[in-house]
Amino acid sequence: MKDTINPITMKELEQRTFRALQESFAEVMAETLTEMDEKIKEARDKKRFRYHDKRRLQFESVFGAVEVKRSYYKDRETGEYVYLLDRYLSFDGSKGMSPVVQEMAME
Repeated sequence: MKDTINPITMKELEQRTFRALQESFAEVMAETLTEMDEKIKEARDKKRFRYHDKRRLQFESVFGAVEVKRSYYKDRETGEYVYLLDRYLSFDGSKGMSPVVQEMAME
């Protein structure tokens, strides 16, 4: 009987497993952010924040690359355009990195 299992080292197995887990965690992170964004959209002060559209956000996290579409609003009081999700999370999506990745890079 021939061996039908492809030879793999423990290191390769660990690396493959780690990448698969990173992808899964990144997907869960994206789903969570999308759900939060929708809840914020529904609960926002509609007189102050006018929904404009959804815009793509891609950033690096400790889980790998995360991509979501988040709501973009015009603040009628200040005239500026904002991402309420970013404000709620105290996060600057324009930096392309999560706060944890930023801290790690600085260390």
